[in-house]
Amino acid sequence: MVGISKLFDIYVKYNIHVGLAVLALAKITALDFNLSLPFSHQLILFVAPFLAYNFIKFHLFFWEGVGRKLKAVMIFLALTTFVIVWFVGGGLQLPFSSLIVLLLSLLLVLLYCLPLPGFTLNFRGFKGLKIHLVALSWVLTTVFLPFSMGGQEINDLGLVYGFQRYLFVLVATLPFEIRDMKSDDSHLSTWPQKWGIRNTKILGTVLLSAFVGLELIYFPSLDFTITLLVAFVLTISLIKSKAEQSKYFSSFWVEAIPILWLILKVFNLVI
Repeated sequence: MVGISKLFDIYVKYNIHVGLAVLALAKITALDFNLSLPFSHQLILFVAPFLAYNFIKFHLFFWEGVGRKLKAVMIFLALTTFVIVWFVGGGLQLPFSSLIVLLLSLLLVLLYCLPLPGFTLNFRGFKGLKIHLVALSWVLTTVFLPFSMGGQEINDLGLVYGFQRYLFVLVATLPFEIRDMKSDDSHLSTWPQKWGIRNTKILGTVLLSAFVGLELIYFPSLDFTITLLVAFVLTISLIKSKAEQSKYFSSFWVEAIPILWLILKVFNLVI
């Protein structure tokens, strides 16, 4: 059991779970628009967020703490280098439009972590911007990247779908914002810091209502009952969120909602 627990910690800590969640949302996009995503493209959709989130999480450790636990650092760095080389090799086989979307996503990651020229702050440090950066990067990776991989042009319905996904990710980020409200620097002005936990939950519920409303108006044939159930699960997760959360409430259970969504769609488990 100890071994299983350690493996689970690794699975969550090193953002494998995040990579699967992003891949799940991308596959939902592919299912909704009948896009063909070869296995090699699906691997890229997993590896891109895996690399991005590990870079965000560990870049300061590598630069400032490489002298500590040097062996563990070198092993992780070697594995990451291998994945990056494979990712670059696979990425070069993508359509040009997909490479542009990937580069935009990479730029967002770098701006999220590293200070802008002439500034001491990165984009994450700008007041109120953090949650929107996260949502935009997920929309690029889970909507526009699958569209470009599948040769689908972005029309008006695609833009509505992207905005709908933006709303979903915004709300899915709120349990993390609530969890981190005490540890986040106050100048970040996250929603829980600015409006309080109760008002944040109310606003999140309103945004999810808009998410469901867009589905009903524009995409009523795309498994509406499943979408409604997923929105309900996310609403309950938001309502139950608090500053003192269990270790895996946000990082595993909330992050698992896209995976649940994909399972429901693939196996048509809701009538």
